[in-house]
Amino acid sequence: MLLQDKVIIVSGIGPGLGIKLALSAAQEGARGIVLAARSVGKLDDAETQIQALGLDCQTLKVPTDICDRDQCEQLVQRTLDTFGRIDALINSAYYHGNFEPIEHADLDVWRQVMETNLIGTMHMTQSVIPAMKNQDGGAIVMINTQATRKPVVIDTGGESGYAASKGALATAVKYLAKELGAFGIRVNSAHMGWMWGEPVKAYIQHAAAEHGVPEQQLIDQIAANIPLGRICTDDDCAKAALFLASDYAAAVTGASLDVNGGEYMPV
Repeated sequence: MLLQDKVIIVSGIGPGLGIKLALSAAQEGARGIVLAARSVGKLDDAETQIQALGLDCQTLKVPTDICDRDQCEQLVQRTLDTFGRIDALINSAYYHGNFEPIEHADLDVWRQVMETNLIGTMHMTQSVIPAMKNQDGGAIVMINTQATRKPVVIDTGGESGYAASKGALATAVKYLAKELGAFGIRVNSAHMGWMWGEPVKAYIQHAAAEHGVPEQQLIDQIAANIPLGRICTDDDCAKAALFLASDYAAAVTGASLDVNGGEYMPV
């Protein structure tokens, strides 16, 4: 199994990729999964779903706002108190902000996006580094987005603020990989494209109703640009991210893995 006996922290537990990361980590043999999110209800739901798998995997729920450095430090300390180590951190928490053209963008919202996606993620990352140094290694995976590779623009505008924050995060990964490699700590990015799960389903439903077209028509339009011919599931995308956290990626650091069914292919 990819994560046999490992202790994994997953931030941003919610109805989309976050919960799938946690469930997949349990299925891949993790002995401990630390669930982090601001909503206690989401943490409770995630714990219930993991327990329903009937696996030998212990969960630790820690309500955490990653924008608060003290809460991140408390999360790490509770993890160490419970499990004694941290093998991997999956930074999945994010704030999307608005779909809007940059010309008219609310830059106060951009600040909030940056505060979560870049600064908050750095809070979590900085908090786990001392523990990983003490144990001579670990893996940090940043959940990033295809929007940094390929601009996404819809009727109401683009994901410019979100993409800008994630672009900054991708740059930070390169520096982290360079700085932490000597300590056996690997840092990588997984750039997600369209993921079939609750968030995308909600978007499709909303867009179809707004434009008066069948939902399948919108799904087909998106899939037509993906070489695999389908919108990949968030389950499949979660597994790709967890590969970067596993020992199978022991030689990989500072990398950007595109997880999008081939929609964007870097040259």
